[in-house]
Amino acid sequence: MRLTILGSSGVYPVPGNPASGFLLTVGQGRDARRLWIDAGNGTFAALQRHADFAALDALVLSHTHADHCLDVIPFYYARRFHADAPLPRLPLLCPPGSRELLAPIVREEGGDKLGEVFDFREIRGGGTAEVAGLTLRFAWTDHPVPTVALRAESGGHSLAYTADTGPGPELADVEELARGADLLVAEATYQEGQAGAPVHLSATQAGRLARDAGVRRLLLTHVWPELDPAVSVAEARRAAGERVEVAWAEPGTTHAVEASAIR
Repeated sequence: MRLTILGSSGVYPVPGNPASGFLLTVGQGRDARRLWIDAGNGTFAALQRHADFAALDALVLSHTHADHCLDVIPFYYARRFHADAPLPRLPLLCPPGSRELLAPIVREEGGDKLGEVFDFREIRGGGTAEVAGLTLRFAWTDHPVPTVALRAESGGHSLAYTADTGPGPELADVEELARGADLLVAEATYQEGQAGAPVHLSATQAGRLARDAGVRRLLLTHVWPELDPAVSVAEARRAAGERVEVAWAEPGTTHAVEASAIR
């Protein structure tokens, strides 16, 4: 498995870094399968640098805050009016209520046109799914709208993604979901002395999560745009300890999902 960072800016996109979005690729060449995880503002353009959007196998939305879902709309139009249309309906996995929130944006003549392009599949904490050559598992997170963290597994390797979460009780479920993963992508919106509402994690909290879950590697995402990611990495590294590799989810980079050299 390989994870490409489409965007990792927290809350809103900035020049050179879209909002949240990731491309997970399984396999090589013609046999490759591709899963788009979160479609934050600007990620659809970034996706097209790395993959043919008409050949994607599925899309997963962790939740319906704008910085994680709004690029579903241009993606819808691109697929609907593609030169080879009609394309097969694409599996779109999302929490309850997502379709009802997004559909009115493109409603025409009173109809739900999104359903003509996407095969909506509801996901919930504690649920599982098989898609794009992956086994997916989900956990609820601590966030104001229904939000799921996910774990993707294939070929003996595993990736965990916290999505957006605060440090509340649900974080224990996210930790369990991430346990022993080869790579954890964790939100790290805040830094020490720069904390806001407790609906997100700080870099220190993300580092502790990685340590307690026993993961091999940690990528920090959703860093507040006005903060220096290098400071976030340093704070997370202190909290995670020497047995966890820590880096920023830099846009445009690709990371192999495999065992860490540290272990």
